[in-house]
Amino acid sequence: DPGKQWYQRRVRGKMKKLGKKVQQEVLKKRTEEKKQMMESVKKIRKGKADAEEVDNFDIDTEPEASGSKKKEINRKRKAKDSKYGFGGKKKMTKKNTTESYKDVSSFSSRIHSKPKRSAKNDKRKGKPQRPGKSKRANMKNKAKSR
Repeated sequence: DPGKQWYQRRVRGKMKKLGKKVQQEVLKKRTEEKKQMMESVKKIRKGKADAEEVDNFDIDTEPEASGSKKKEINRKRKAKDSKYGFGGKKKMTKKNTTESYKDVSSFSSRIHSKPKRSAKNDKRKGKPQRPGKSKRANMKNKAKSR
């Protein structure tokens, strides 16, 4: 029946509009609740909250005493600190300082200086030196003349 279908469509449209209105109201309510929650959290953080607002949350508003909890360093860290030392400056450790520059206790002239050149040291060890061009030419000529 066309009249019945028309009526059902009309009812469905009204229901849809009503559902949209309800959904909008729910969303508005949620945003308002969220705003109130955020404001109360801000107040609690700043310490301006009333007793009622604090009771809504399960938060302890009194700050803990700083000396009550002692931070304990673990055994592994302690062992490494005792073995290698604790922290310290890492960069520029190999740079010369005035003390290190002036300290010559590790210097030995026997080790750190060049040996004096003498006739013994001047001769090259290993292969004999190649004769010069003119000497080689003379040797070649002598070999030919024989």
